[in-house]
Order: sequence, then structure tokens, then C-alpha cells
Amino acid sequence: MWLLRGVGLLSLGESLRIHSSSPVEWATLGGLAATAAFASWLERRYAKPSTAVLVLAADYALVAALLWAMGGVAWAYWLLTIPMLNALWRGGALGAYLSAPLSVVAILATSFLVSGNGLPRDGVALSWLVGLSGFSLLLGWLWQQRPASAQTALLQQATRALEQIEVTHCELHASYRELVSRYRRLEEHLVALQDATELLSALHQVRDPEATYTALLERLQARFDASGAALLVPDEAGTMLLALSAIGTFAPLQSHLLPNPTRAAANHTQLPQLMHSLLEQLCHVEPLVEAHGTLLNPEQLMGQWLTQNGRLLGAIVFAAQAETGFDSGHQARLRALVPYLVGLLSLLEQLRLIANRLAETQLLYEIESLVFSIDTVQSLLQRVLNLLKTVLPYEHGQIVLRQGEMLEIVAQVGGLPDLRPLLGNTLSKQAQIWGATHTWAPNFAPARTLMLAPLHSGMRVEGAVILGRTDLPAFNELELELLQTLAFQITSILKRAHLLSDLERLATTDGLTGLYNYRHFQERYREEVNRCRRYQHPMAIMLIDLDGFKQVNDQYGHLEGDYLLVQLAEVLQYTLRNTELVARYGGDEFVVLMPFTNLQGAVAAAERVAHAVRNTTFLNTLGQPCLKISVSIGVAAYPNTTENPAELLEKADDALEIAKRGGRNQVVALENSV
Repeated sequence: MWLLRGVGLLSLGESLRIHSSSPVEWATLGGLAATAAFASWLERRYAKPSTAVLVLAADYALVAALLWAMGGVAWAYWLLTIPMLNALWRGGALGAYLSAPLSVVAILATSFLVSGNGLPRDGVALSWLVGLSGFSLLLGWLWQQRPASAQTALLQQATRALEQIEVTHCELHASYRELVSRYRRLEEHLVALQDATELLSALHQVRDPEATYTALLERLQARFDASGAALLVPDEAGTMLLALSAIGTFAPLQSHLLPNPTRAAANHTQLPQLMHSLLEQLCHVEPLVEAHGTLLNPEQLMGQWLTQNGRLLGAIVFAAQAETGFDSGHQARLRALVPYLVGLLSLLEQLRLIANRLAETQLLYEIESLVFSIDTVQSLLQRVLNLLKTVLPYEHGQIVLRQGEMLEIVAQVGGLPDLRPLLGNTLSKQAQIWGATHTWAPNFAPARTLMLAPLHSGMRVEGAVILGRTDLPAFNELELELLQTLAFQITSILKRAHLLSDLERLATTDGLTGLYNYRHFQERYREEVNRCRRYQHPMAIMLIDLDGFKQVNDQYGHLEGDYLLVQLAEVLQYTLRNTELVARYGGDEFVVLMPFTNLQGAVAAAERVAHAVRNTTFLNTLGQPCLKISVSIGVAAYPNTTENPAELLEKADDALEIAKRGGRNQVVALENSV
């Protein structure tokens, strides 16, 4: 484009020379030349919308000057398409859209310079004015459609890629299930192990798993005349090798972690070379170097990978006593022992799993038994949270339950912060593991990893069990699966605990008034009588009878009478203290048990009750105030009324009879005359 600008400037200069132009016109040419040079520099240096506008304006100014110099001949208007096409190529649709107004300005300027008219009079200029602006807008619109079609194609390609990823995911999931199935079948064949009699007899009386591994290494160390032996197993993630047991020369290696060189192996044909890499690592392990004061010689070491069906179970390594190391015979004997060692490791793993299953079964039994031994739901869940440590070691724990629309922490262990703001009012229906890289990791410190399992009640999530670890290894999928099973059991006992609570409430309360029933009153009465005899503290009984209740039933019906009893029960509960047990004694009679209350206090309470009833207008079932009633109350107290607390109920009944015979609507208290 800069070449075309140069040609245009030369043509303009030649035209000015031929016409012997004035100095002003030559100065204008110089300005146009400087502007064209500046536009070329901007075009090469920057690619911005503002730059495109300046360059396009400069090009149209140059073309307008050429049209003026040529006298506005018709064919010269084609020069106006050159800046437009350059703008389209450089700026796309934006360049085309900008060309429309700038081309109009250029044609108007040319018309003014040539004829002195602001608007062109001839048809050529007018047609170019309309056509060029319209053509510019059309090119801009067409250019915009090109990315839209490309974007659609890209979206279709992305959709196909996502579908392929989904298919691959399903295939991987199916492969995983097949791998698990094959592993289980292989475990069933472990009982067919042969030629391991010597090793099994040496381990026959060993019970503890860790002692079993040590006994195994001691026998092998003696068999190979080695100075040390170590058994390495992969961690849960498979990235590290843990020294599960180490003796002799390798004793300082106990519980040490090493990088697992097989992690990056493409296939198990590389295992011999990887064993050499592992032995080189062992020579430079800091605990061994510090213990022996020098680096071990890899030529004195020997080892074998223990694999089963392509799965790495671990590695066993030996250190030779002789400086020459192990000979080929030792290597062959170790390779021959590998199948038996693999079988023993698998067997010990199975025993460990069985021990875990037994511990889980015992935990489930203990959780079941808690329903009948702990009174409150909070105490029950706190005990459950503590029991979970036996099969799922953790340092922090919480159990949250839904109380209405809110979440409440009902059990906690450790220093886990309040996680309810993270959980919100809705709980996930899926069990989850939150690691150190989780978005909310800073919010559940000091725990580095969390495991959450929902407590389901049908389709509704009623709460969650949350366990956290700080120094212990991170949770894995097997532990998450176990927590889900335990969460289901916790939900089951919660349902039973609520059911037992409901049954207990139904067994101790009156179905009409909601007060305690006669049976519960008798139980508490016997307990308080025994407590009075032992500690000699005062106690009072108040018997309440509704005056004229039969007339209410006869006049208004039994439904209204029942509703009156319900309202009277509410008055009693409102008037008396929470420490005083109010029960329905039978029919229209109520009884109040008042521990630690003497006769004077009981009479004062009875007067409050009688006054509250007299001043209450009771409603009918339609909600209309229509009834005024009174009560007769008999009061007896220990030791004011009798020296035998077991006689209090009888004495209160006697006092009630006196109140009835005396005209009702009164409080009568019996006092010991002795």
C-alpha cells in the first residue's frame, strides 16, 4: 500500500508541475506526502481501531487530491476503491464500515474543489457517492458473516470432542469395574498357594501384622545370608514407596518414604531397570547414610518387584554381608520365591481387610446399641462421632443436622471451624472429599483434607457427617465409601431414636391436653417420695377439680367440654413454674407435683391458679368467649400436712373434698394438727 501511496504522490506532483501550481498547492502536496509517510509507519507499527481510522482518512485525502488534480474525470473515481479494499483487508468489517462515511467525505471534497459546489451536480459523482458508501457497508456485513460460520463449525467440532470424551470416560469406568472384578477373582485363588510351607510355618504363631512382616524378613535374611532386608509397599496414591518393615542394615529405613520409580513406567517390561534405579535411591537415603557413615554400594544390594496381574504390591530388597554382593544363584532363588511372597502379602492384606471388616461390624453393633442407652439425640451423635475414630482415624469431626430450615452443629470433636456458612442451607446428596487444593481449603483449616457424607431421610438430606485430618494421610475413595455406609447406619439409628422419643412421649402424656398422664405422675410421685425420705426436703401436692364441669357437658356437649379441658391445661402450664409437674389425674381433675415446696408456697401457687381460672373467659370451639368457670383445689405438703410423704396424695384428696363440700371455688390446705 505504501507503494501505491508513493505513485499517487508522484502523479499529483507531476500534475502540479504541469499546471504551474501556486506555492500553497505545493505546500499542500508536502503535507499530503508527510501524512502518507506517517500513515504507512502507523500501519506497519500498530494494529488498532484508532490507527485504522487515521490511515484510512489519510488515504482518502490523497485520493481526493488526485481526483481534483485530474479534474474529477469519471474513470478516476475508481481510485476510491483502493483505500476501501485496503481497510477491509487490514481491519475487516470495521474498516469497511469506516470507508462508507470517509468515501462520501472524499467525493464531497472533490466536488467542492472541482466545481465549487458542496453537493455534486453531475450523475457520475452522485452515483459514486451512493454506490461506494453502499458497497462499503455491504462488504462489512458480508465480512461479519464469515466468523459466524467459522464459530458455528468450531462449536460443532467442540461438541463432537465432548461426545468423544464422554465415550472415553464411560469406557474407562467400565475398564475400572472389570479390573476390580478380575482382582477379586484372583484373590479367591490365593488359597491354592503351594510350596510356601516353610515360610508359613515360621509365621504360624505370629498374630500381629507388623510382627508378621518382621518375622518374614528375618527368615528371608537368614535364608539369603544377608545383612539387612526391607519390605517396601506403595502408598494410597501410588506415588511413593513406604518402608513397611526393615531390619538389619536397613533398620533406619523403617517408615521412610521413597519416590516410586514405577509410577512413570509405560509397562512392566521396564521393571528390571527400575529396580536398579530403586537400589541407587536406597544408597543415598539420608537415614541410611547417617546410620552407616557412608554410602551403600549398589553392587551389594539385591531386590525384586512384587507384582500380581500387573499390579504393584511392593518390593523386597536385601543387603549382602560380603563386599562382592549376591551371586546369580541368590538372584534366581529370590525370583523363585517371588510368587510365594506375593501370595503371602495378598493373604496378609486379606487378613487386614478382614480385621477392618470386623472392626466395622463391631462399630455398627455399638452404634445400634446406643439407641437404647443414651437419652438425647445430641449425646447419641456425640458418642457416634467418637466411635468413628476406631475405623476411620481423624483429628477433627462434626455432625450437622437440619433443624427446620437451618443447620445446627449437634456433635463436634477437635478444632474444626463452623462449616455451616460453606454448606449453606442446602446439603449435597453426594459424599465428597475436599483436599488441600479445594477452593474453600483456607476456610476449613486446621484440617488439610475433609470428608463429607450426607445423612439421607428418603429424598431429603437431613444433615452430614464431616471428618477432617491435619497430620494424618489424606482421605481416599475407600474411606469415603466406608463413611457413606456408616452415614446410612447413623441415619437409621436417628430415625429409631426419634421414634423411641415419640413413643415415650405418647406413653407419658395425655392425648387430649398434652399434659403428663396419670401413669407418669405416679412414677414421678414415687421417685419424689423416696427422695423426700432420703434427703428430708419438702414436697407438696395440689389436686384441682373443675367446678360444674358436668353442666358444661350437658349444656354444650362433650366436644365443648373437651376443648374447655384443653384451655384449662394451658392456663395451668402458664400459671405454674416449669419445675412443677402438671398432670391430668382423670376426667376433670388435675394434679400438680411440687418438689422442694412447703405448704405455704403450695397454697400461694394454688391461689394463683384459682385466681387465673376465675379471671379467664374460655372460648367455645368457634373461638367465641362464652364460659366462666372456677376450680376447687386441695393442697397437702410434707412435712406440714403429714410426716409420711406417701400419704400426700390421699391428704390432698381429703382437702379437695372439704373444698367441694364447702361450696367449691376455693383452696383448702390440710395442716398437721400434731
